[in-house]
Amino acid sequence: MKKLLFLAAGVLSALNLYSAQMINGIAAIVENEPITLYEVYSLKEQLKTTEQDALNLLIRDRLEDAQIKNLNLSVTPFELNDRIEAIAKQNGMTNSQFRSSIQAQGMDFLDFKNNLEHKMLQEKLYKSIAAEAGKNINEQKAKAYFDANPDKFKVFSTARVVVYRAKDPDLLEAQKTSPKLLDGVQTQEVSLDYQSIDPRLAAIISSTNNGDYTQPLQGPDSFDMFLVKEKIGSYTPSFADVKDNVINELYQGEQEKLMSDYFEKLRAKAKIQILR
Repeated sequence: MKKLLFLAAGVLSALNLYSAQMINGIAAIVENEPITLYEVYSLKEQLKTTEQDALNLLIRDRLEDAQIKNLNLSVTPFELNDRIEAIAKQNGMTNSQFRSSIQAQGMDFLDFKNNLEHKMLQEKLYKSIAAEAGKNINEQKAKAYFDANPDKFKVFSTARVVVYRAKDPDLLEAQKTSPKLLDGVQTQEVSLDYQSIDPRLAAIISSTNNGDYTQPLQGPDSFDMFLVKEKIGSYTPSFADVKDNVINELYQGEQEKLMSDYFEKLRAKAKIQILR
């Protein structure tokens, strides 16, 4: 019996030591900022990815933070409050109602504000990096890209979808994983003709796989979410019909390349120690 107690105590001691190592252990140091093993493990589990990919993402995050400091980027209280007010309005709430909603989800409102401020700082950094993107894109280059890649711009003829409608976008998000229709959600199955619907909705449906949901989209007095059941037929529209989409794809491609090159160069000259 004593042996079993000692064995149990030994197992618990080992688990406690492992937990302490996870929380306090350092995976890497980037510009004097540590990345803990616990952060790597948590991100790996959250994104269902490998430890190496999680570590690379955290290194990128630390490089972004360092560059934000180097460029003296900041968010004023007015900018932060203005963004919160815009998010509340988008969700059909007053500032007070939105704050209560955040707290009802178990999140401290100060933590929400800090996370939002960090996101806004990242947006300012990305904007400064991508300032040169798109300057050389014109209609002639877009037409040449379209002619060389016609299959990339094929669209459906018609799509069978289920429309879910609710006042609260969070209710629609919950509906995605619910086996039954939730209270407050209305549903209707419809057929959409590509040429007859709003071009923005057509683009969203085109980029959504059969069997998947779109994100909740704000309508005049409610939010709509679409379950794409089946897309039927396909054809390549004329360049004139998709010109904006082609230009946008070229612009996004340039943005992504600028970002990738920027952070590769930043990482190459940064002080990074990988400790495991």
